[in-house]
Amino acid sequence: MPRLLYTYLINQVLAPFYASLIILTSILFLGKLIPILDIILDYNIGFGDFIRLYAYFSPQLLLFALPMSSMMGVVLGITHINNENELMVLKASGISLYRMLPPVIFVALCTALLTGLFAIYLIPAGNRATVELAFQLAKEKVERSMQEKRFSQNLGNIVLYADHIDKKSKTWNGVYISDTRDSRHPVTIISENGVISADSNLGTLSISLHNGILNRTTLDAVQTIDFEQYDMVLPLEAPRTNPLAKTGKSTMLPGELLAEADRLGKNTREAASYLNEFHQRLALPVSCFILTLLGFPLGFLSGPRHKTVGIPLGLVIFILYYVLLTGAKTISESLYMPPAAAMWLPNIIFLGLTLLFIRNVAGERHTLYMEKFYDFTYALFSKFRRRRGGN
Repeated sequence: MPRLLYTYLINQVLAPFYASLIILTSILFLGKLIPILDIILDYNIGFGDFIRLYAYFSPQLLLFALPMSSMMGVVLGITHINNENELMVLKASGISLYRMLPPVIFVALCTALLTGLFAIYLIPAGNRATVELAFQLAKEKVERSMQEKRFSQNLGNIVLYADHIDKKSKTWNGVYISDTRDSRHPVTIISENGVISADSNLGTLSISLHNGILNRTTLDAVQTIDFEQYDMVLPLEAPRTNPLAKTGKSTMLPGELLAEADRLGKNTREAASYLNEFHQRLALPVSCFILTLLGFPLGFLSGPRHKTVGIPLGLVIFILYYVLLTGAKTISESLYMPPAAAMWLPNIIFLGLTLLFIRNVAGERHTLYMEKFYDFTYALFSKFRRRRGGN
């Protein structure tokens, strides 16, 4: 009997969970896509690079979509059971609410582990890969603008020219560069060959030139320098401000966050921001587990007069959690509370709320409160409707 019951409950939860996950991920994807449309068009991103880009930032989308979908899946699944009077049948068979908890705990544990994987490892890895992809796209854009025996002026005050371009090795031969970024000291470079390179760690995109001459003009003289190797940084948009690339805390692993906080000093606001990021990555998977369990008693709040009251209440609770989390982060960075205590405080509050809800629902003490809440909201809505009709 338990195996059949658990399988049935899990199936009831998984269908709305998958539907919610697809819908929420699609909405978040569209919201993420709009700010980078200009970058996609400017870089002329192909389908392959677009798929790579989506794969890199999809963990960020799932970090928020997965907990909410897990909670909504439980709420909708239990609401369906309750509205179909299957709960009455289960109670008549001697099955209590606590015997229905194990499959919900199993679902909550699975989604929490996935959320932890995204928060701790996949999001930093995806952000680092996005930085590298942004540099690679910028490098390819410069390479595409270069054509043999033609001057390229796509870099503003820098003019590039190459006699021959080896497409296999990406080497430019017979390179001429005119740099007028500093109008008082223009620079002219002639080199035998050059190779463009991108360094995502240093945040630079440069051309490495070999065996050439650099002429720098001043007001009263011309400075000539012979060089064997000269690296010239190109004036491209910094990836740190590029919507495609995120750097800083978002690319660090947990150990790196703690090391940076120790370096900055644990009693400083800068260190608090790194500690907040560290504890948030650990707290979010736990919050996914707690919110999923909270969806279980919310599903039992439905009834003949209020069949779907648990759904809007669940959305309000989910939003309230992230409001508290944001407030806790602000308090911690203001040094009013230690980062560990601040970032885990919303989880503690919602854990107590979850246990209280489960206890009340198991003891069937929620019915009176929900009837009063429903009567109050219905009276308020009716009064508002009559006032509008009177006007």
